[in-house]
Amino acid sequence: MHWIILQASSSADGAQSFFDSPWWNFATLMTKAVLVALWLALGVWTYKDARRRMTDSLMIAISVATALVFPYVGALFYMILRPPEYLEDVIERDLEIRAKEQELVDAVDLCPACRQPVRGDFLICPKCRRRLKTACHKCGKPLESGWKICPYCEAEMRSPATASAPLAAEDELFA
Repeated sequence: MHWIILQASSSADGAQSFFDSPWWNFATLMTKAVLVALWLALGVWTYKDARRRMTDSLMIAISVATALVFPYVGALFYMILRPPEYLEDVIERDLEIRAKEQELVDAVDLCPACRQPVRGDFLICPKCRRRLKTACHKCGKPLESGWKICPYCEAEMRSPATASAPLAAEDELFA
């Protein structure tokens, strides 16, 4: 029994001597240095990430302070609660939306006289009665002024002098 007590005390002396050894002191010092470096790195990362995601300097300061005051947990809270997008992505998306809206606005035809919106198939402006397009003499579809042939029925365009003559003759028949 005496021998067991001696053996227990010698193992306790061995453990005590291990924790007093220079290797243990070096390992604990390095572990503490790594943990402090990680804590500071998380503070720097929080600052850089918050600047890319937020415009409000007070919110950036609160995020960094939380990451530094509450080591590791503060940075974790910031990661959970941070805005989901970078400011660059938000600005790019807004510009794309504005560009698409402008394309839609530009796609609407406007009357050159009164600037009211008109559809592409209108021959005349319903507001100011300005002639916008001419109708095909064969199918009646609206045609642009520079076209020489109707793209719908392949009818040749008439010259302005010959175009008005048959209309006058048709008007006499119905009169």
